Amino acid sequence: MSDITIGRLRGGYCVRWIDPDTGKRRRYQLAARTRTEAEGEARDRYPKETALTRDMSVRDIRDHYIKWLGDKPTAETMRYTGKAVLAHFGDLYPRHITDADCAAYVSARVTGGRTIGTVHTELGHLRSAVSWAAKKRLIDFAPQIPRPPKPDSDVTPLSDAEAVRLIDSCDVPHVRLAVVLA
Repeated sequence: MSDITIGRLRGGYCVRWIDPDTGKRRRYQLAARTRTEAEGEARDRYPKETALTRDMSVRDIRDHYIKWLGDKPTAETMRYTGKAVLAHFGDLYPRHITDADCAAYVSARVTGGRTIGTVHTELGHLRSAVSWAAKKRLIDFAPQIPRPPKPDSDVTPLSDAEAVRLIDSCDVPHVRLAVVLA
């Protein structure tokens, strides 16, 4: 969370950030008494202080969740998967999301040529974001986000005859050994 810094305030610690709307510095007194405790508390406090608490749209939740994730690879992935999710759910509030909305999303994405695996991942990211917001008490509760079952892998194991042919086709001993060990 590069948007925040930990500072000292009245003998204790505070979390500081620049308000993107006003450009002014904001700070919040923390209960922590050590720097380590302050860093953990700041990560919890910052989203609460900068969020439209209890009345956040899916778009707001996703944006705060990505900021909270920071440099984690999931944050980058969510920037791509979020485009389709936000087009469908972005202006909704989590309390308004129903199973029928999720089923309509799955149907629309599959009809549009996306695989079940892609849709499963997209809805998984939505589920993660709203669950995080509920855990951080930014929203009252996280709705159930039903997902299609994760598809089976399309990789099939070799049959015994195919494995024998593969091993027999290896001319060089060290390649043959590598194939046998694999």
